[in-house]
Amino acid sequence: MYSGIWIPLVTPFRSGEVDIEALQTLTDHYARTGIAGIVALGTTGEAALLSDIERVTVLQAISDVVDGRLPVLVGIGGFDTREFVREIRRFERWDVAGFLVSPPAYVCPDQAGIAWHFEQIARETERPIVLYDVPHRTGVSIEPATVARLAEHENIVAIKACVAQTFDALGKLPINVLCGTDEAFVDCLASGGHGGILASAHVCADLLIEIQSLMQAGDAETARRIFDRLKPVLKLLFSAPNPSAIKAMLSIEGRISDEVRMPITAASAALVAQLAHAHETLRSARAELAMTV
Repeated sequence: MYSGIWIPLVTPFRSGEVDIEALQTLTDHYARTGIAGIVALGTTGEAALLSDIERVTVLQAISDVVDGRLPVLVGIGGFDTREFVREIRRFERWDVAGFLVSPPAYVCPDQAGIAWHFEQIARETERPIVLYDVPHRTGVSIEPATVARLAEHENIVAIKACVAQTFDALGKLPINVLCGTDEAFVDCLASGGHGGILASAHVCADLLIEIQSLMQAGDAETARRIFDRLKPVLKLLFSAPNPSAIKAMLSIEGRISDEVRMPITAASAALVAQLAHAHETLRSARAELAMTV
């Protein structure tokens, strides 16, 4: 199950409130694209800026639309392991596929503390756990030796890996590796990765799916050539605080408002203009892929 392209779904807003109608329309759209699953309440979903009630509302809205068609992972983050546990208990009543869990942010535990953190969570739930190694947000990395130790737990099944330097080591472990850094997706696959949880899939899920298929078929040259066409778009999508640029591009497509929640600011007019032009890049990449396959 923990392979392929997963979308860490944005949370649409309108006039400061969660736009449930837009969220459900978006969920239904992506459920038809061939993605492997959805991550609710992740970083791209601005989960840290949602109230408890809003997080429950978002998860319920997504679950109502998915209705078993796709697995849904729920993002869990914060500072205190005990709060992680309380959050997991709260979401256990939904039929979710598991939890995407980061180390505690800000407090910067050592590797023993990180292992303890995830072991508490593994004991708390029977549902699968996907580790989330995102040191630029938490301040600490989950080292491969710690991942190897944690992989001994039956329900710790995968890792969202954001540090390209660890891909080779993680690829040798008995755990599924999902790329968390969009621009490093092909490198992750080449190191034995199983897919990715990629915010860019909001605008190019079809291309990412085909790139992975090409890699699996042994055609790395074509996969890298198509991916190289995408890289300028990927850079644009992460040239502003996430998910500003992604929401702007979805707004250009008429799918949602570009509204984000402060202190995240909306994409600048200059970036919006560049994103509008990026549609031509995506169209060109799709045309080349069509001729290739």
